[in-house]
Amino acid sequence: MDMQIDPKRVRAERERRVWSQEHLAEVSGLALRTIQRVESTGNGSYETVKALAAVFECDVDALRGVPMPAAPQPPPTQSRLKRWIPAAAAAVAVAIGVLFGSVAHAGQVMLDVALTVNEKQSGKHQLITAEGNDAEIVLEGQMRLIVTPRVNADGNIMLSIQLFEADGEKFTLVSEPKILANDNQPVIVDLTSEKGSVFRIAITPHKLKT
Repeated sequence: MDMQIDPKRVRAERERRVWSQEHLAEVSGLALRTIQRVESTGNGSYETVKALAAVFECDVDALRGVPMPAAPQPPPTQSRLKRWIPAAAAAVAVAIGVLFGSVAHAGQVMLDVALTVNEKQSGKHQLITAEGNDAEIVLEGQMRLIVTPRVNADGNIMLSIQLFEADGEKFTLVSEPKILANDNQPVIVDLTSEKGSVFRIAITPHKLKT
């Protein structure tokens, strides 16, 4: 049964990740024509919406453009208190940003990545991404790697890794490790999938001056 999908939201989510329609079709397990139809007409089945929501990591209702229910209005006697609490929270957030300015203002991180699959080197890659943003490598028919770097207050870099193994036309999650690395120092992660494939990921992060 077809339902209405917000085509602008789907296109925006795809372009925010710098994905082509072909890549979105591949990672979601949907046909390219289905992606093209959704972005042009907004028509798609419930299974299509679920697949896109899973890839974009959002709710199904968000892709359908269903507005969230409005929060109930507080009684008049509480209105001033309700307005004061967000203002106070905002003031605290500003103070935290001043104290930890290095965290509040994200810089860029360069990642030198070397990949090995079943003891066969699959090439070296160099990626540059803003701190807290995803950097992605896709090896067709083998794997998909997403690395999100975050610089800690002590200058060390936390690398959040997502490794997916190719499974036909889809990618299956293997593991989501988090590794603490020093600037300009390599770290190595060895992972084994349920199929027995052995992956070695060597990453050297470099903080870039802004």
